[in-house]
Amino acid sequence: MTSDRSSTDSPSTGESSIRGDRSDTTCENVATVGSAAGSGCSAESGESESFGCPPSITNADAGLSIAGEATPSPAINGQQPSAEATEVSPPRSRFTKAFSFAQTVGFAFAIVALQMGQGILLARLLGPVGRGEYATTVLYVQMALYIGLFGGLEVICRYAADRTVETIKLRRAAMWLGLTTGAITTGLVVLCNVIALPDEKAYLMSLGCLCAFSIIGQHVMLIMTAVDRGAGDFTKYNLRRFISAAAFPALLLVAAIVTDVTLNLACVLFVIASAISMAACVVGLPKIATGKSEPPVNQLLKESRPYGVSMLATDLFERLDLLLVMWLVPLLTQGFYAAMVPVVYPLTVIPNTLGIYLFNTAADRSKRLQTSDVHRILGGSIAIQTVSTIAFMIVIGPLVRLVYGEEFAPAIVFAWWLAPVSAIKGILQGLDSYVKGRGKPLAPIRCRIVAAVVMLSLTAAFVGTYGAIAIAVAALVGQIICLVWLSAIVYADVREQNSMAN
Repeated sequence: MTSDRSSTDSPSTGESSIRGDRSDTTCENVATVGSAAGSGCSAESGESESFGCPPSITNADAGLSIAGEATPSPAINGQQPSAEATEVSPPRSRFTKAFSFAQTVGFAFAIVALQMGQGILLARLLGPVGRGEYATTVLYVQMALYIGLFGGLEVICRYAADRTVETIKLRRAAMWLGLTTGAITTGLVVLCNVIALPDEKAYLMSLGCLCAFSIIGQHVMLIMTAVDRGAGDFTKYNLRRFISAAAFPALLLVAAIVTDVTLNLACVLFVIASAISMAACVVGLPKIATGKSEPPVNQLLKESRPYGVSMLATDLFERLDLLLVMWLVPLLTQGFYAAMVPVVYPLTVIPNTLGIYLFNTAADRSKRLQTSDVHRILGGSIAIQTVSTIAFMIVIGPLVRLVYGEEFAPAIVFAWWLAPVSAIKGILQGLDSYVKGRGKPLAPIRCRIVAAVVMLSLTAAFVGTYGAIAIAVAALVGQIICLVWLSAIVYADVREQNSMAN
């Protein structure tokens, strides 16, 4: 079980007019209210005060990702913050901040390594067809995981960063929020497996329903680790998400040593791993069921709506190719395609870190990017990703044959096409962090919708001739459209800021 989505992700910013009573806060308020002090969190790693919450690393099969942005208030339901909640942390030295950042990025690479190891184990243990069957059983879990959070992770992260609620109460609130969203999303995933599997793969329905129950543990883990991230406690944050990332591959490895790993056993271990992830977050929390939690779940759900809508568009687009592969190609080809998805994840790590700086710059109203800064940042990112992708494509063939075995040689062509898809996706996650840091989580939705329509059109036109390759090419075209469009959004925002300042 891994923790990341990756899946990118930052708090909103805007006028420094945080309301004392958020009981009637509207979605529009949530999208614009922020902290002038620049506290917040954006994604997977970093320093909450100086870096925000850095970008996310996406999980191969569980689809987990740490990403966050939210908007809390300085007082909940008219109450004044306690001394503990409002205590100001002493300023940290540059060395401490740099060490924390380096540690978190190091953990991010370690999690990517675990994801790749998990993918190799699954491929070796289940074979190409079994790997395709497993991809089918977890597909709706992947697609619904972050959508089902409905922005709750981001809200909790910002409350923790702004220190408006005592940590213990916030952790309980995060747990109850995760249980609530997890239960609802589990029901939706079960329904999808019952009514929305291809006829030739319908025999996997029961296993897909079983895997759906992993969502509860994953939601609790994701939302509760947002408390650590927002509060800047990155030691606990890194350890908890590392435990989450290591649980499933460790269980697979132990099972492979003592018995033959079947598809049924892999699905059972997948659910157990999610329970381990949840346990790592709730252990040590006093009065789990009876203690007071704050803010209430219904308030958190209300405040999270704009970010939930943004996540809906983003995740559906990013996983559309996997959905198309499940519906349009046989299990053998699906197994090849799914096996290469975690292989290309390392190409997202470097540009993901870009979101750390872009979020904080966007959230800090005392700073402004110049057009030349965007030229430099975007140009540098594209150059780095281009070089990394070319190097990756040169070495990936021999590595897949060596690590996965000769039976996965036909999958190499998918790695070649998915490599640039992953490289561009990393840049998009950084740009997303900037836009969300500016308090505009809904801005990229239109480009994702257009890109998804283009993907569907290209797939419909060419899948009959080129098979799954057409889906990978369509995914690449969709990512390019989003890159151009989102870059234009960032440029327009920077020009608008500078024109207003002048």
